[in-house]
Amino acid sequence: MAEVRVQGTNVYAFDGTTITQLACLTAIDLGGDSTTRIEKTCLDETQSKSYLTGLADPAQGSLGFNLDTENESHLQLIEWAESKKDGLEFYIGSSEGTAPPTATGSVVTLPPTRSWWAFKGGISTPVPAFEADALVGYTVTLERETTVAFTPKT
Repeated sequence: MAEVRVQGTNVYAFDGTTITQLACLTAIDLGGDSTTRIEKTCLDETQSKSYLTGLADPAQGSLGFNLDTENESHLQLIEWAESKKDGLEFYIGSSEGTAPPTATGSVVTLPPTRSWWAFKGGISTPVPAFEADALVGYTVTLERETTVAFTPKT
């Protein structure tokens, strides 16, 4: 059994031009998608309703980090969240490898040496947290536009 550890996971965001590694995140919550139901019950049915599976409704999630003002990706996340940046592509690389994704123009290539989770979305609402005897923490809301696609390593 090849269990995959969370430690060693890398998160990348592609804005259509540049791939940015979102370094030193402390939490990733992709949220739970829901699926609509389309009722197809006939009028002569007397026992129970019938349904078809409808469209997926991508969820909200969040990204968390302890603010490091020397970490460019933390400052970029806050800037994107403040401007409610949409149209980002996110790539989460498993701890099975270290190779980053690459971009040629607008096409992103994922190395096959690690498993990947990919989705499109935006971020908004940067919220700092101040607690006693702690680092300044930040949470940004992740607004997914698509479901999460999983690509296992080969």
